[in-house]
Amino acid sequence: MGDARRQVIERWLKRIDRFPLSLTEFFARHQVPFRRSQYFVYRRRYKDCGREGLMDRRTRGGNRKLPVEAEEFLRGCLRTGPGLSLEWLCEAVAKEYGCDITLSGLSRALRRICPERSERGPGRPRHCAGVSEEVNPLGGFELIVAVAHCLGWPERAAKIIGEAVATMKRERDAETGVPEVPDTRGRNRRGHFTTRYNRRRDVRAARFASVSEKRATKNIEPMHIVRDRAETIARRCLAVLSLPLVTANGNVRTVNVAMGQYLKHLCGYNYRQSTVTRYLSELKYLGASRVLLDDLPVFWRRCWASELEAAEGPLLCYYIDGNTKALWSSQRVKQNKVTMLGRVMGCLEQVFIHDGFGHPIYFETYSGHAPLGEHVLGLFERIEAAISDVPRSSATVYRAIVMDAASNSVKTLRAFAAQDKYHYITPLDDNQLNAQRVVSTGRASRYRYGEATLRNLTLELEDSNEKGYWIRSRAVQIDWDRGARTVLLSSLPAEVIDSSEVVYAYFRRWPSQELPFRHAKAVVSLGRVMGYGRKETENPRVLIAQQEAAEKVSELTTKLREPLREIGTHDEGIARLIPKLQAIRRKGSVREGRRLVPPKLKGKHEAYEREIRAHKRATKRIEKRHAADFKSLRRHQKEWLRLQGKERVYEADVELDQIVTYFRMTLANLYAYFLRHFLGESHISMLMLVHRIIQLPATIVESSNERRIKLWYNEQDEPMMRKLDRAIAKINALDIRGPRAKIMRFELAKPSP
Repeated sequence: MGDARRQVIERWLKRIDRFPLSLTEFFARHQVPFRRSQYFVYRRRYKDCGREGLMDRRTRGGNRKLPVEAEEFLRGCLRTGPGLSLEWLCEAVAKEYGCDITLSGLSRALRRICPERSERGPGRPRHCAGVSEEVNPLGGFELIVAVAHCLGWPERAAKIIGEAVATMKRERDAETGVPEVPDTRGRNRRGHFTTRYNRRRDVRAARFASVSEKRATKNIEPMHIVRDRAETIARRCLAVLSLPLVTANGNVRTVNVAMGQYLKHLCGYNYRQSTVTRYLSELKYLGASRVLLDDLPVFWRRCWASELEAAEGPLLCYYIDGNTKALWSSQRVKQNKVTMLGRVMGCLEQVFIHDGFGHPIYFETYSGHAPLGEHVLGLFERIEAAISDVPRSSATVYRAIVMDAASNSVKTLRAFAAQDKYHYITPLDDNQLNAQRVVSTGRASRYRYGEATLRNLTLELEDSNEKGYWIRSRAVQIDWDRGARTVLLSSLPAEVIDSSEVVYAYFRRWPSQELPFRHAKAVVSLGRVMGYGRKETENPRVLIAQQEAAEKVSELTTKLREPLREIGTHDEGIARLIPKLQAIRRKGSVREGRRLVPPKLKGKHEAYEREIRAHKRATKRIEKRHAADFKSLRRHQKEWLRLQGKERVYEADVELDQIVTYFRMTLANLYAYFLRHFLGESHISMLMLVHRIIQLPATIVESSNERRIKLWYNEQDEPMMRKLDRAIAKINALDIRGPRAKIMRFELAKPSP
């Protein structure tokens, strides 16, 4: 190091010592010609030896650990065996030349001796040299992985997540101000967490805080997802996609079980539970659920475009369905009825939007009861750009939203009437049909798709929340030949969409949407809550009910002032007599079910009891004169007491559950795409697909450029094997490159003995 350089360092050291604030703030404000870690080295040397201590000791001819002969020996070893490990080279150098050198020192020496030598990247080493052969018990899932790469889903997901990372970086860089001093409480000198960290009060208080609250102060620099390559992110997306299969329940906590080790075949790397958990948590703090959900309808709309083009008729249907998942929590959380358990409890409710062929294209998750009804149109506004691109003319296509009876309130129908883009089809409950509400009845016609007689009706419905507000709606009355009757409400124009098309569009819901969705929920574990945080919020319904009960109690108390004063007088008399009665009873006993009182006190005991009974009879006479008011007062007092302590409720944070549900929905769509476009089947359920194809074992023969999957032929299911053989031919013709950019080739052969 030259004198000029040493003088510059000396001036900066003195300047830093004179700075009144912290070292972190100094380096943040000034362009220092050396790093913060080097500052401590320079300061120690300058304190011990002055300016001479700043001399650069990395000059040629210094004290090296490796002699020239050892360097030539290493150069020769690498020339003959480029793949030799550092451990072997260290042992060889120590044995031949007696040089005691560490692995890091040898690595730096090799960079100087052989600069052309390529270093291995981070992570566990991969052994890809030559040809390897292994058995994958879940070999059939390799077909789904190939379909995912054929559609470009892993690359698309990695791109979306990468854009979210770039957006967060820009937002953090735009923030001004001096960086905060790192909080080192609960960490050791290396910055690692210790047990003291979990005992901090602020950490314990925010342990279950909402993700939106933690995200504002989250340090994104240590997050792996910030510096991971797109290939790594795509590989981890495939790992999360495979969780419902390798864990049988979609739970990350069971990744380290026996089946979890086959992730190395399905996604290209044998990830562990800790890695998958960290990846999902980083996606959660990144806020990736919003961007992933926004891209979901766009991506799958493009994939299912061929089916939309093949659809006939002027009616395009969308189905709305819900999925309620039980949320077991010791805290008071938002509740709703969980149908599969038959009880009202804490839950998460998901609202799914399916296209006319039953494919889920969008969803949202809510804590407690989902705001359906008039909020359905808000869901469609968020995916408007994706679903507006219909292969046919938008002027001749009517979009109908098919809903169940839980969403047919007049408030919902009024929301639909306020716009002209979407129409509705929903059933009418039996208690809502009244002959007085029928304005007109059309002529009868036969149902073209079943055995029934149809009639067009015009009904008047009253808004229950706004008495006196009426609306008129078209209804279709269905009189089945077997004797049953069903009434459907619809806003579709009768002159364009006849009654048979309206009825067929509704009853196609079961085979096209509800039945496949029921099987999909079981296959991809949609009914399991992935994870949640709790955010304490006020319960406005309870606050309003408390206020109403308190006002009613105050009003009735004022009205019953005189009767209550008289009752209070009798209550005071009873209160004075009870201690005297207790004193006498303490001196007696109970034998064989009879109370024994001393003879001297028996008269007083009976007199006290008579007086208490007299006070109670007088109280009942007073209450009988105002029976209705006293009954109402007790009811509201009981209601007010019941609501105490329920003013605040915990709202579940659904960020992580939405992220995992995105991958589960993608898996369901991949299953459906494979069934439709490769297997040529539409009536086979996803559950049968998993049992008959996905769980087929396979022998994996892998080389440097090709991955050959030899699926084991199932002699007991020959019809499916013939269909699978045709599907394999279609996949092989596409030359799909899967994990590690290797071409995937499939075969169907009997396993070798």
